[in-house]
Amino acid sequence: MIKAAFFDVDGTLVGFRQNCLSDRMLADLKALQKQGIKLFICSGRALQDLERTGMLRDAEFDGYLTLGGQFCCDLDGTVFRDEPISRQDLRGAYEVFRANPQLCAIMEGNGESYLTQFNDRVREIYEFLHTEPYPVRPLEWLLEGKIYQLAPFVEPGEEDLLLNAMPGCIHSRWHPKGIDILSRNGGKGTAVRAAMERYGLVPDEIMAFGDGENDMPMMRIAGTSVAMGNSDDAVKALADYVTAGVHEDGVSQALRHFGLLPLENRV
Repeated sequence: MIKAAFFDVDGTLVGFRQNCLSDRMLADLKALQKQGIKLFICSGRALQDLERTGMLRDAEFDGYLTLGGQFCCDLDGTVFRDEPISRQDLRGAYEVFRANPQLCAIMEGNGESYLTQFNDRVREIYEFLHTEPYPVRPLEWLLEGKIYQLAPFVEPGEEDLLLNAMPGCIHSRWHPKGIDILSRNGGKGTAVRAAMERYGLVPDEIMAFGDGENDMPMMRIAGTSVAMGNSDDAVKALADYVTAGVHEDGVSQALRHFGLLPLENRV
C-alpha cells in the first residue's frame, strides 16, 4: 500500500513550457492528500526558488527535500536534514573559479542563492528553467556561509576541474550544460531515506517520480518508481513504469495506472 509519494519538480511536476503546476496536477495532489498519502518534494531547487517562482501554486507538501536533498524540512519548517558542502571543498572550488574566470555557477544556500557571474550560458539555462536568474555576488560569498549545492554551468568533460578540487563531493547532471555538486554523503536517495526514517516508511510504501540522472538514487529506493516520458533513457530503464511526458500529464496518468486515483470519464 502506497503511503507516500516523492516528486521531482522540473520535468516531472512542472514542464518546460509552463511555469507552474497544471490545474489537473494541483487537483490530483490534493486528492492524494485527502486519501492520507503523504507528499514530498525532492528537488535540486531551493525553498526560496520554489517560493519566488510560485511554481507549486498553493499546493502544500508534508516535506521538502531541497537543494538535491541536502536541506530537508517538514511543512512547518522543522529541519530534519542539514548537510552543507565542507569548507575545504568550497575553498577548492573558489580557487578553480579564480583560475578559470570563464566558468560560472549558482552558489546555493538556504534562503539565499547567487550567481558567480552572468554570461550567455547562464542566460541559456535560465531560459530552460523558465525562472528569473539569481543576482550576482562576488565569488567570496562562496566562503561566507553554508552552501548546500554548487551548480556549475559546464558541458560534459568540463566538470573535472571542479570535481578534482572537491574530493568530498559527488555530482549529477541535470542539463547538457549544468551539473549539481553536493557533499559526498548526500543526494536525493539519502534525503528520501531520512524522510522514510522520520515518517516511519518502508520502501514498499513509497512511490518516486523523476526524469533526470539526479532522480535515480531516490528511484532505486522506492518500492515503485515512475519515469516521465521525457526522461533520459537510463532513467526509463531503471523505472518500474514509464508514463507520459510532463506536458501530457504523465504524473496524473501514472497515479491512475497504479490505482491511486480513480479513472476519469472522458467524453
